[in-house]
Amino acid sequence: MINSLKMSFKIDMTYAINSFIYSIKHLPILKDLFPGDGLYKSSKAKAVIRILGLILSTARLFLFKVLYFTFIYILASYITPKDMTTGILHIYFIFTIMGMFINNKILLTSTKKYFSIILFNMDAKEFMKASLWQEVFTNLITHSICLYFLVPSPIIFLFTAFNFLARFIGERINLLHYNKHKISLSYNYPIYWTTVLLGLACCLLPLVRIEVSNQLVAILDLIFIPFAILSYISLIKVDNYKLIYKKINTKVAALNSNQAREYSRQAMIDIKEKDKKIDEKKLKGKRGYDLFNTIFFERHKEILLRSAKWYASISLAIIVGIVILINVNPELQQNLNSFLKNNIAWFVIVMYFINRGAIITQAMFYNCDHSMLTFNFYRNPKVILNVFKTRVLTVSKVNLIPASVLAIGLPILLYLSGGTSNFLDYVSIPIFIIALSIFFSIHYLVIYYLFQPYDKNMAMKSITYSIISLATYFIAYALTDFKMSTTMFSMIAIIATIAYSIIALAIVYKKAPQTFKIK
Repeated sequence: MINSLKMSFKIDMTYAINSFIYSIKHLPILKDLFPGDGLYKSSKAKAVIRILGLILSTARLFLFKVLYFTFIYILASYITPKDMTTGILHIYFIFTIMGMFINNKILLTSTKKYFSIILFNMDAKEFMKASLWQEVFTNLITHSICLYFLVPSPIIFLFTAFNFLARFIGERINLLHYNKHKISLSYNYPIYWTTVLLGLACCLLPLVRIEVSNQLVAILDLIFIPFAILSYISLIKVDNYKLIYKKINTKVAALNSNQAREYSRQAMIDIKEKDKKIDEKKLKGKRGYDLFNTIFFERHKEILLRSAKWYASISLAIIVGIVILINVNPELQQNLNSFLKNNIAWFVIVMYFINRGAIITQAMFYNCDHSMLTFNFYRNPKVILNVFKTRVLTVSKVNLIPASVLAIGLPILLYLSGGTSNFLDYVSIPIFIIALSIFFSIHYLVIYYLFQPYDKNMAMKSITYSIISLATYFIAYALTDFKMSTTMFSMIAIIATIAYSIIALAIVYKKAPQTFKIK
């Protein structure tokens, strides 16, 4: 098992080094500094990159754990501000239960598994055992350190022990689900999002004075010990891991993707046979690019609307849940009222996650632009601008489905939680949400046209696109610290959206003919 772990680490590190060199050589500024294959052949350069890789991977591991526990801390500060210890441990326990079902690692697709097991023919069962033990011990150590920093008490080891045991049980449950349904729980979106919603609802239980006790966790630790042992024994008795890994990693390898969820993302945008037939009435009176866009939308309607409707349903359920909570516990009304009047900037990050721009542009490339970009006329500035404008309308309409739920629901919550003396708040909140929805709709189309990230094999290759997407997230998250009145922040958001729209149209018209192409 140790040898398998060492070998998989070497393979993973070699792949990471070569990928890093490839990325450097394709960055606009640095590609001219490293011509030829000198970096690939230089052992010194690879040694430096290897050391940097180890440092960065370790730093990234702790960074993600710090962010994870920071989120727990922030959530606890809103739910149990007077008893942070209880809140943090309660939320950590609920997240552990959620992780049993939606954060399993054995059946996640990855290039590491493809290289190690499929190409280099490593023993699949030994690879599974090595990866599993590495994962559970890494979690045990990092969780213990981070949790002890937040709650400096020996009691935290009851909770980290529970997390340790739950990992084995969760992996076994996931494997049983895969054997029956041929899909991992992590990729079964109805189960995934149901688990997330139920988990977040359980995190709110301290608001109605229901919380996880230390005694309960101690009892569960004792109960979970034999189940964890039996689960591990069952896992190592499975003999067809290689066949399983071949099935779940082949398509990811074909896409040349190192993203674990890329397989699921492509499955989400595949057109079903029944969607290829279009009602003629929908095309009546359509001409030119409007007709072209209508045909695309009608054939992809299920893809475009499915996740938007799902997020709208989730948003509605959360709003209804909050209404119930503030009626059960009136003390929450004042906090909610203050939040809506002074922390509206938090909904920038909410709209970032709700927006479906990324998945829609991927559908556009896979099922339309991948073929159309082979024709020169499709990259004509006027054609690009006309198609871009019609697509902005389409994407905005899709994103307005979940946005409209929030635009209506938030003023209602504001009124039910005590209202406001400034009537403009009731008007500015829905306008603010709609403006954000339009902003992100335009933004994802702009970076798609300017940094078209997919190659001819439909794999994402643009480092710049990834960096901008990541920067968008960090800027959206940074705005959550802004303390500003709802009306003022809404006005700023509306002005920014209008300005961004005008600038975006000009840049796309000027630059997209050179950038919007297949790599």
